Formats: sequence, C-alpha cells, structure tokens
Amino acid sequence: MDFLVHLLAIDTPPNTTLRSAEISFRGPVPAWLAVLFLLAFGAAAYYLYRLEKGTMGWPRRIVMIALRSVLLALVLLLLSRPVLLAEFDGQRPRSVVLLLDNSQSMKKQDRRLTDEDQWRVAVAKGLLSIDARFPEQTGGKTPLPPDTPIDPARADLVRWVLTHNQLGLTEALGKRGPVRSLLFGHRVHGAKEVVADAKDRALTKRASEGPQTLARRANEGLLASFQADEGRTSLADAVMDILQRRDGDLPAAIVVITDGQDNASKYTLQEAALECQRQEVPLHIYGVGTAEGGNLQLRELLAADTIFVDDTLTVPLRWRAQGFKKGTLEITLTLGGKVVAKREVAVETGEDLRKAITFSVPKGKEKEENLELAATIRLKGNDVFKDSLTREVRVVDRKIKILYVEHSPRFEYKFLQPSLLRDRRIEPTFLLVNADAKVAQGGPPFLAEFPKTREQFFGAKFNLIVLGDVAAGYLGKVHLEWIREFVQNRGGLIVIAGRQHMPATYENTPLAEVLPVEFTMHKFRVEADVRTQEYPVTLTDVGLRTDMLALADTPQDSQNEWIKLPGFHWQYPLTKLRPGAVSLLVNPRAKMGEQPMPVLATHYYGKGQVVFLGSDETWRWRFNQGDKITNRFWGQLVYQLGLPSLLGETSKRVQFALERSEAILDRPSSIFVRLVDKDFNPRKEAQVEATLEYLDAKPNQERLRKVMLQAIPGREGDYRALLAHDQPGRWELRVNNPESYAFPFRVELPPGHELEETGLAEQALRDMAELSGGAFYREEDLHRLAENVQPQREAFTRRQEVLLWNPLALWLFLALVTAEWLVRKFSNLS
Repeated sequence: MDFLVHLLAIDTPPNTTLRSAEISFRGPVPAWLAVLFLLAFGAAAYYLYRLEKGTMGWPRRIVMIALRSVLLALVLLLLSRPVLLAEFDGQRPRSVVLLLDNSQSMKKQDRRLTDEDQWRVAVAKGLLSIDARFPEQTGGKTPLPPDTPIDPARADLVRWVLTHNQLGLTEALGKRGPVRSLLFGHRVHGAKEVVADAKDRALTKRASEGPQTLARRANEGLLASFQADEGRTSLADAVMDILQRRDGDLPAAIVVITDGQDNASKYTLQEAALECQRQEVPLHIYGVGTAEGGNLQLRELLAADTIFVDDTLTVPLRWRAQGFKKGTLEITLTLGGKVVAKREVAVETGEDLRKAITFSVPKGKEKEENLELAATIRLKGNDVFKDSLTREVRVVDRKIKILYVEHSPRFEYKFLQPSLLRDRRIEPTFLLVNADAKVAQGGPPFLAEFPKTREQFFGAKFNLIVLGDVAAGYLGKVHLEWIREFVQNRGGLIVIAGRQHMPATYENTPLAEVLPVEFTMHKFRVEADVRTQEYPVTLTDVGLRTDMLALADTPQDSQNEWIKLPGFHWQYPLTKLRPGAVSLLVNPRAKMGEQPMPVLATHYYGKGQVVFLGSDETWRWRFNQGDKITNRFWGQLVYQLGLPSLLGETSKRVQFALERSEAILDRPSSIFVRLVDKDFNPRKEAQVEATLEYLDAKPNQERLRKVMLQAIPGREGDYRALLAHDQPGRWELRVNNPESYAFPFRVELPPGHELEETGLAEQALRDMAELSGGAFYREEDLHRLAENVQPQREAFTRRQEVLLWNPLALWLFLALVTAEWLVRKFSNLS
C-alpha cells in the first residue's frame, strides 16, 4: 500500500486516515471526444495490424491491437489531466503560543531593594537552582551569590530565562504542543518567520524532527527578534488578536512574558482574560521586573525669581510617586542652605501629587542677595528614594514704591487701595484728585498734589506708577514728560482705562507714545436703563505663558481659574497695537480690525515696561472669591513692573519662558527669551547663539547642542527658538549676555509612556491569569510553568489534490511500449 501511495505521489499527513477519494478530469479534451478518439485509434490499429504481412497468427495480432489501443487510451487519459481528490481525517496537538513583550519598557532597570528580588535575579541568571527557596524559607543559610548582577534590565532577565539550560522553558513547552513564538508591542508579529516555519514543520513536512527541536529553533528566532524597542504596548489587544486570528487554530495555552504595562489597547486586561476563559485558552504569565522598585521624582518647584524678607511665601511642589504601598514622605525646603520648612505627608501613588509649603522669608546679611531655594523629598527611613530641585532666587529687604494717581474713588480704586496697603512688599502712595481735603492733607500714604518739582518726583524713587481715570489736563505736559522719562529709565507704568479721562484726554500728549495701544477720543454716555452684556476675559497665547497672569500653581489650573472668572461689562475701544506690543487678555466679542479687542496689552518703552488695562472692572472678580484672585493678579502685575526699577543695575537682563509650562518628550515647543544689553536697552541682533545642555546625558549620548535664538519681528529684544524635546530628563539653556544666564527645565514623559518609571503590574497580571484559568509566575515558579500547560489535541480534515502525471503513469507507458515492441520483435516485424 505504501508503495502504491509513493507511486501515486500522495503526501499522506501523519496520524491520519483516508476518508474519501475521487478522480476528476481537468484537461482541454471533453470525455465524449476522448471516447471518439479512442474508438478511431482502436479501429486504425485493427486495420493496420490486419494488413501486416507475416507468419503471425490472429492471437498475436489481437494482443498487439490491444496493447496499441491501451497505450493510446493512456495517452488520452493523461491529456485529460486526471486529478485525484483525497480527504484525510486526523488529530494533531494544539500549539502553545509564547508571547513576548517587545516594548521599550522592557529595557528598564528596576531597583531591587528586597532580598527576594535580588534572589530572583540569581535564579534567572542560573547562579542558583531553578527551585531554590528564598533565604527566609531556609533560615538564611544560603547566601546570595557574589556575582549576582545588580539591578539588571528586564530584557536581560528575559534572555537569561529563555536560554537557561536547567529550566529549558521552550523545550519543555514543546512537549506540550508545537511552540509558536510571537512578539508584541503595538501589535502582534512573528519572530523572523520562525512562527510559520515551526508550525508547518510540526504539523506536516518535518514531523520527524520532533517538537523539542522545533521549540529550540523557535526560541532562537525569538531571541534574535527580541529588541525591546517598540514605543507602545497593547497587551490586551495582543491576546485578543491571537484568539481572533483566522490564519491559525486556537492554541492550547498562551504563555506571556511581560512587565504588565499596557498603554495602547482598545480592550482591557479583564476583557481579554474573560475571552480566554470563554474560549478555554488559559494565560500563563511570567511577570518581569519588580513591584517593589518604586520611583520618587520632584517635577516642579514654583517660586518667584525675587522674594521679600519677612514675606510669607508659599512654594507649590509637584512630584510623582510609583510603587509604594505605605510609608511617609519627608519634604524639606532650604534657603541658602538653611532649613526654612519641613513637612511630612503620607505616601500616595500618582503622577501629579502636590503640596504647598509655606514659610516666612528670613532676613539675610545683605539688603539683596542671591540664594538657592532647594526642595528635597525623600521616603522616610530609606534614602534610596530621594530627589531634589533647586532654583536661584533673589532675596530683597526693600519694598516696591508705588505712586497711584486717581481722579475719584471709583470701584476699582476702592478695592485696589486696601489690597496694596495690606501687601507688606509694597509701599504705596495715593494721589486722589477729588479726595476730601482732610484725607489729602492727612499725610502718608496720601499726597495732596503731584510732586511740583523734578527733584521731588525723581527723588521719591518710585518704582511703579499707576495712572487711573485722571485727566491729562490735571497732570500737564511737564509732568507727563517726567512720567515718560521715568519709564524710559526702567520705571514701570500701569494705566487703567476709565469712562471719563483715561485714555480719551491723552491723545497727542507725551504719554500717548508710551502706551502700548493706539486710540481715539471716545465719550461714554450714562444709560441707566440699558443693561450691558457681559463678555469673557480671555487669555491669548502670549498671556498663557506670561507668569504675571498665572492665577494658580499650574498652567491648567490657572486656565481653569480664568475660565471661571466673572466677565467684564465695559472696555475702552482701541484702534491698534503699537509695533512690538502684545495682547495678553482680549474681549473675543469685540474686534479691533480682524483681531479680538485687547483688554490687557503690554510693551517695553525704553527700559521700562508699560501695561494698559482697558477696563476698570477687576473688582468683579471678587464675586464668590473674595480677595484671592484680585490680590494675586494685582500683586503679580506690581512685582513684574516694579522690580526692575527696585533692583536697578542688579536686576536680571535675561528672561526665559517656555511656550508651554511643561516640556513633553517628542512634542517640540518654543522657548522665548528677552535680552537687554548692559544699559538695559533691548538687543537688536537678528540672532543670538545659546547652548543647550542635556544634564542627564549618558556617556554615549550628545550632551551639548548649539541653539540659535531668532529675533521676533517687531519686538526688539524678544527672541525665540524651537526645542525638539527628544530626550527625557534635565536640560539647561545658557545664554551669554555677556554674563552667563541659565534656564533649567525638565523634559517630562507623557502619561503612560514606555519609559515612564513604573514597576511590575503584578496584581493586574495575577488577576488576569487567574481569571483566564491560568496562573501567574515569578522566577522562582518558572520550573512549574510548562507542566501546568495541559496538552490538547484538535480534529482536522485535510484535502489533497494529486495530478496523476506521476511515476505510476510513466511506468505504465513504458510497460505498454516495451510489451508491444517485444511482441513485434518475436513476430519478426519491424
């Protein structure tokens, strides 16, 4: 029978039986035409052999006629392309899928702090027996091998396990069924064609090699393909893909090697486990890494560049903590090396944990000094988990002197005056034109009139002037020229628009060119019966990144505060912004040309900064908020505009601001830099060279980069550069002006990123495995993994088509030709 199967060239699958067989003809010659040809050829053979001369009798003639007819029949049969259709039934072992996590998170090096985790490294490396017990189980008699690697990468553990001679994981799995090796990151893919090859060999052509040989070959292909370089992980989707694939049958089990991080799946781990349970495909999961590693990192330390002695300073801190189940965090603030605050908080896990630390700024040795403000966070009782951030601050033992000139006590003045008086960092002086004589003559903090002489005005050493709704005629041209000169020499100026005088009466005055906006005279009628419509005060893109407009500790919280604020009902209409001026707040419902109408605009005039507020309704922000918002808003405006004058020649000549408050990996953003020269005039070069240093660079990584700051058209002294943010960690931008100024920042990982410091998701993986009907394993359990996989068999039917142009047809043709030749030879025929 085997000889006949070989002659027919039938490839019989192993462990199968023939269920049915039939022959069909697929040649170009129809059956009826073949019969006609056969009859015609048979008649021709009879006629020719009848005419043959010789001594042979009719028996030999009949034999030769039959041989010739059969030969012609065989030729006609082959021309009809006969095909044998055979169906075989049988059973084969179901495969075992070995699914390996190929994502970047497998390159992480976990800090192994416990004895158990260090023990697991030794087991995986082969330095201890695969069934070795933990020291506490043996009374501590078995020491940890001295050459045990310290904090290896997860990928190294995987390679050690898969090449462990004593464990022989893939060979052991090969005894339970053909091994299909797959990798997954964002999607499932094979290991350099080993998957298909191994399956095909196991089921058909190479069955003689044995499952263990095939498993070993699959393991070699898997390790050759394993690079741990994929940027996303879809663990749940990978499992669902294997269960739903059309190109293969369901496996007996899925063996998963992963750290459990899943940041790209459509399905949840629970949904994937339930589907495995429904289809009776258990998950056996080897968890790589440690759940006890932990990560503690300070993300942000917020503080003003300049702080004041005896001021109560609140410093917001943000940090991330992962992998901690219990404990206490100790937070310490130091100023100039001296501890100024210390707090303890219970450990929580999260990506954006916050705490505001408040302390009183101590008096130093000098009126002004630059000190380091440092924040340190540590896990109490364990200095392994510790991080710190520092920033330089200027400590000032002086106050910002303000001159606030107002026509009459309108609402804005009534609420702003007590706020300025309460602020210990400010020394305000008020000039109220229509004030009661007793108040005006009552002495500080009130002035009865504007300083009469130049010496009195400049001798008062004001740092900031606030002009309310006061008439230009009251101040006069001379005083306005003094104010213009004051601003040119680094003084700050805030102008608050009003319905009577500001800025309507200042057209064509020395102050008009100082303002960042252009306007025309406009008179406002009092219409008591008309209800005005509220409009939302909206931040511009520049306003979003302007520190003096921050109403909370984080940009998102600040933006939320702006959205919740009550709107304004009035503003002074403007015609255009002056060259170099920018809008910080706008009214989106009113237009200035094609742009939203500015409500708050600013620019630099000479060496001083000027802010124009086109409404007098910030007092409305007190609704349901009290003084919280208005105090912060006005306080930050005062510090921004008044500090340069207060600090004089010692103030910084470089200002930095990121386009977004946080730099995120692979999301390029701009950095904005303002540069002034030694005389505090804006620099005018087209570009300025800066240096970007990657502080966390490894020995083989680029550490220094050249960055060209490009001048922003129309805004002298303002520059920008695009930063790639292509590496996570600490960076520093340095500019020489001519002294070196540094701006440190950190490039953060986006939530759920592969390189994010997260430990093994042990509980999630354990729950997933148990729900599917499988089990979860650590290194000490791996010797039981293969034996827990139950081998299964599946029925299959295989169809085979065999074209009968095979050795049997050839032998028949040769036999017929030879037989006819022999008969003719013995009959003395040619």
